[in-house]
Amino acid sequence: KTKSPSSLSFEFSLPADQLPSFFPLLQKGFTVKARVGVSVQTFLGDHIGLSPEYLRDRVKTIFLDGKSVDDLDKTLILDGSRLALSAALPGLAGAVLRRGSPFAGLRSRVAEGEKELPGKQGEGLVSLKLFNLLLPELGPLFLRKGILISREDFQEFWLHLSEETRRGWEKVRVNGKETEIHSLGHLLQANPSPWIRLEVREKNEGSA
Repeated sequence: KTKSPSSLSFEFSLPADQLPSFFPLLQKGFTVKARVGVSVQTFLGDHIGLSPEYLRDRVKTIFLDGKSVDDLDKTLILDGSRLALSAALPGLAGAVLRRGSPFAGLRSRVAEGEKELPGKQGEGLVSLKLFNLLLPELGPLFLRKGILISREDFQEFWLHLSEETRRGWEKVRVNGKETEIHSLGHLLQANPSPWIRLEVREKNEGSA
């Protein structure tokens, strides 16, 4: 069983129009703790909460460990798997990589059914990346659920975030305790934890 990495926990509450500030982290790559030993379909449907219709109509290209996935029901998510999700890509490359493409023979893809389902199920860590149109559509969902980011990636992100962007954010909860936003850089320097657990919600979300 995979243990969840020890981490600093940052919780932001921001106006909706500020959420895209965090999208570069989702495109670079992030990690979620989830049930593994299940199909890609089960992982994206049951754990992430994506409907079969959304997967069919919007998620046109899926890479698992660098190879294209065609059959979501017969391809297994394992501990340490790397999953990338994209809407339709343009041009010939997009046509070749799209799920169910008649040009599938031109590319490298995951061998369907090469691992016996259901496999060994349990908790594990899965790395994800989001691209193009899926960033604004799925980004807020993942940020609300909470993701794991490497400390180095978060530090780089924070360093390049403009003062103007941060100005309206005011406070952040660090390990459950409200903290001034300007002290975040110092906390990152002082804490050796290799992981940041990041949660970003719309301000006043869920309030009556």
